[in-house]
Amino acid sequence: MKQTEINKREKLKQEKPLVFAKILKIDERFQAGIPTPVVDICYNRICNLHCKHCFTTRFAKKTRSLTPSDLKKFSDEAHEFGLCQLVISGGEPLILKDLNEVITALQPDKFHLSMSTNGLLLTKKMAKNLKLWGLDKVKISIDDFDAKEHDHNRNHDGAYQKAMDALFNAKEAGLSVVIQTLITHQNCQTDRTVQMAKFAQENGFIVDVMIAHAVGQWEGKHELLIDEKDAAYMRQVHEQYPSLHRDTFPTYGINRGCGCVRSNLHLTQYGDILPCGFIHISLGNIFEEKLSEILQRGVSIKHFSKYNPLCLSGEDRNFINRYMTKFYNKALPIHWSEAFNAEDFV
Repeated sequence: MKQTEINKREKLKQEKPLVFAKILKIDERFQAGIPTPVVDICYNRICNLHCKHCFTTRFAKKTRSLTPSDLKKFSDEAHEFGLCQLVISGGEPLILKDLNEVITALQPDKFHLSMSTNGLLLTKKMAKNLKLWGLDKVKISIDDFDAKEHDHNRNHDGAYQKAMDALFNAKEAGLSVVIQTLITHQNCQTDRTVQMAKFAQENGFIVDVMIAHAVGQWEGKHELLIDEKDAAYMRQVHEQYPSLHRDTFPTYGINRGCGCVRSNLHLTQYGDILPCGFIHISLGNIFEEKLSEILQRGVSIKHFSKYNPLCLSGEDRNFINRYMTKFYNKALPIHWSEAFNAEDFV
């Protein structure tokens, strides 16, 4: 895996030298306490599936929604702050009619660009277009290494095979390929987790584990959350097959633990900045404040400024019970002042 990362960096250096230079500074910024989050951007929540675990269903519709010009302004601010990685998510980005315009607005020469997709529309032609437009990586969701389980969770027959085909379409087009998989307490310690990691390693893919969160369609279903034994099991699988990775595992030699704010942010369709896609608490809105101001507020909240080996939103039961339950049964996201008080700030 170390050689794989070296190869990826060399490829990036050749294709996007400006981005490569910014990525080299991540460790220095981390040591200095400067947040350098990957920003997940939900440009539009429109989707072609109705997944059982969807976490965007309770977001309140607002009058102002993101446009390509808004993305251009946001990417200018992100670049000025030194951020280097953006992810286009949804919903399902591949059904957007203005997808090319969206990618262009995010200035591919200045950022490593990824996309999260269910893979249904990721044909060979589309994969080639994405690479041509400046995308670097696709993250294709495969919820379970069992076709029936995946299709059941996605409420769509044939979704598994479409996703599997998409992996190889993207690889053929020269895109980096990541399998995003959903791990719950119920499916974690199974042979299917090992099989997926083995499959990924044999084919040059990465498995990016998304652990279950009790939000959206699963709001309040804490029985789905992983426990310590599940977390230990994933570390064992990672040791055997390093292709399987969690965001709480060290990356590029940096052990960040939970990356909320410092290494992860989520931008909603309506301009709200969340600590991550699963903590539905707005730290501010880009239509009202500068990104730098919102980031400063985020790192001023002690839960996001200090190291935590656990995923706050999916593992840390204290954080989940004390803060995430505050937005249960409410229109989302709630304002930061509704979730945090003076004692929560550094």
